Amino acid sequence: MGYDSIINGRTNKYETTSFHIYLEGESPITHTGYKVVGIRDHASFVHEYVHYIQQITTPCGIKYNTFFINTLFLFRGFVDDRETVPVPVTPDEFIQGAKEFESELREKNGSKDFLSGNIGAIEIAPADIAKAKINDTAVNIGVYDFENDRVFEEGFQFGYMCVIESMAHLIQSLVNPDLYHREIPYKSAQLIYDKIRPDLKDDIKLLIAICYTSLFFNNPGHAFFEILESANKEESGIQLYQRYMRDHSRTFRGKEMPNYQMMHILMDEFLNRWEALLGNKLIYMKKMMENCKYESADGDSVLLNFIYKEDLSTNETLDKLIDFYGFPAIDSKCSDIVYPRDNTNKPYIETAALLSLELIYARITEHDKKKECIRLPICDRISRENDKELIDQHCAELQWRKQLPCLFTNGLSYWRMSGKVFE
Repeated sequence: MGYDSIINGRTNKYETTSFHIYLEGESPITHTGYKVVGIRDHASFVHEYVHYIQQITTPCGIKYNTFFINTLFLFRGFVDDRETVPVPVTPDEFIQGAKEFESELREKNGSKDFLSGNIGAIEIAPADIAKAKINDTAVNIGVYDFENDRVFEEGFQFGYMCVIESMAHLIQSLVNPDLYHREIPYKSAQLIYDKIRPDLKDDIKLLIAICYTSLFFNNPGHAFFEILESANKEESGIQLYQRYMRDHSRTFRGKEMPNYQMMHILMDEFLNRWEALLGNKLIYMKKMMENCKYESADGDSVLLNFIYKEDLSTNETLDKLIDFYGFPAIDSKCSDIVYPRDNTNKPYIETAALLSLELIYARITEHDKKKECIRLPICDRISRENDKELIDQHCAELQWRKQLPCLFTNGLSYWRMSGKVFE
């Protein structure tokens, strides 16, 4: 699963299955450090990087991470058990209950867009908020389309997708106020915020904190409304977040516990599953998750403190954030993959290996009904710009027949799949 950010026809993406950012513009992070890029590119990177932070610091994000790691673990077992692997493979063939879990997530995820008309105003019925709590689903939001004289009683569903994309959009707008995003999902939280709490209308940083805090609840869409109602003018976003993290306990797996205790359990389980998938101990991500554990135990947020106190448009601020949270693999317009590297300047195996499995999984399952390698456009560009021989005729469909070394073919070897027959 990936989170797309579509701005003026450009599509950037954060891929949750492999901690991987795709940028259509330039990246401020390079193999050798940082470089100054245009405000548009810098802001786009910040948007996708926020998704990475959401994934490693919130129970919603970690739940997704664990599901995807488990998916890859079961996929690897499915391939290991066969000499001949059918292509395509559907997730139902190796994940028991895949459809049920995806259905549960879909109900909470809510809408990714609203294409039925124009949004002139919204309507929020208390009964719909109550229904979302009872049924554990996204919250229905009615839409008035004044331009076409239409009313949509079921306009869009405000859920997890709206919360994470609204938060990323708002933080991105602190760097680039002139950016354009469609209203749903990117501006959905702002629409609701302005409708319900006009007294807080201009406090964008508080809205960011409300979105972020919502992600610590089982149903972020519904939680957003409860947290929004509790917000007050005398409280900053940092203080609101701290109030919920420090003063509110959680019922987790039948036990009441502090928020940090729940987070530590989820983080440890996630890391253990990732290590089981790799067959190796994690180094880089374990260090980063220890930082996140420390943050959780303190009931504070490094991200929110930077939003309030630092300038996110500078590489100096990015460096501080990345020093704490780390960063995922990055593909961009002007370079090959940028990986986290160790003290000897070698990429961490855990990042490269997971990324290669993403490519193999996407191809064998024909994700989005595509047969070409998802990195083909990137490798093609790098080949042409740097006069390198990276691609051949097999990259478009029969990648397992390719002889040239690349992330896909190296991945087949690493995951002991190179001797399999794919048909």
